[in-house]
Amino acid sequence: MKMLLFWLEFVGIFIAIFISAELLAKGADELEDFLGQGITGGIILGFLTALPETIFVIIASLEGSFDIALGSAIGGNVLLFTLGIGLVGVLYALKWKTPLQISSEYSVENIFLMLTTIAMLLVLIYGKLDIISGLLLILIYVIYVVYRVVKFRGEGGRRKEGNLAKPIIFIMAGGVLLVVFSHYFVEYISEIATMLNVPAIWLSLIIAPIAGELEEKISAFRLVQMSKDGGSLSILSFVGSKIENATILLGIIGLFTDYELQSALPEYISALAANIIALYVLFDKRLKIIESTILIGVYVVIVIFSFYL
Repeated sequence: MKMLLFWLEFVGIFIAIFISAELLAKGADELEDFLGQGITGGIILGFLTALPETIFVIIASLEGSFDIALGSAIGGNVLLFTLGIGLVGVLYALKWKTPLQISSEYSVENIFLMLTTIAMLLVLIYGKLDIISGLLLILIYVIYVVYRVVKFRGEGGRRKEGNLAKPIIFIMAGGVLLVVFSHYFVEYISEIATMLNVPAIWLSLIIAPIAGELEEKISAFRLVQMSKDGGSLSILSFVGSKIENATILLGIIGLFTDYELQSALPEYISALAANIIALYVLFDKRLKIIESTILIGVYVVIVIFSFYL
């Protein structure tokens, strides 16, 4: 009876995650007509999909679990910037029979992803996260948001007249479901893996990251299916959320403690490398199927290589 209840709860949580992803995708697809891809994907969708990790990092930092906080802050970068982008590119090509063309609005995200990557490199040379490096990282994200809003207003504001209530309700409902259920979903996946005697390294490298980023990937895949612009919106969402992870979330850790990066070099360098890969692949604003396939292959190689470290 106890086991039956466990599986029923897991199925219920999975359904809630799927509904959350569907609501966010539907809301973002409609909101894009009003606010454009930069605000909708880079800021709103990026912020919401990073919100569960943000809350988790704050809680872990308050509890003094800074290694866990750092893993949560940047652990998804490798997954999303290789497997995530790769799958979006492949699915887009299969659905629309053409390479994914990223919106010209991505130029802003490209600049701030580059600034974030440079900042991460400087912090690595500095050797630690503290109040100085933390505030500088947070400042990058603040400038990113302010620049996006100022640019949007300078272009005349709203792109389309109409009722914003419907897409906003979709996005808010999806965001609430995401915040409430995402952490439980990761916990249940971890417990199932333990029950099935899945090796710990599989859990840390494959299962937990995929579970943690599942909603973001489902939203992206649904956006790809909804419209030809959905692929570009997905990419802006991915990049926006990871800019936040590498600035706000790392910055939060620095505000709470002096964290020596020596103890987390593999994770930190992997996240830095993932940023560089994303910058290179997305620079021309065109994601070909061969590039997407290579990105998926890179993730597989990273996982296999990690088993032998």
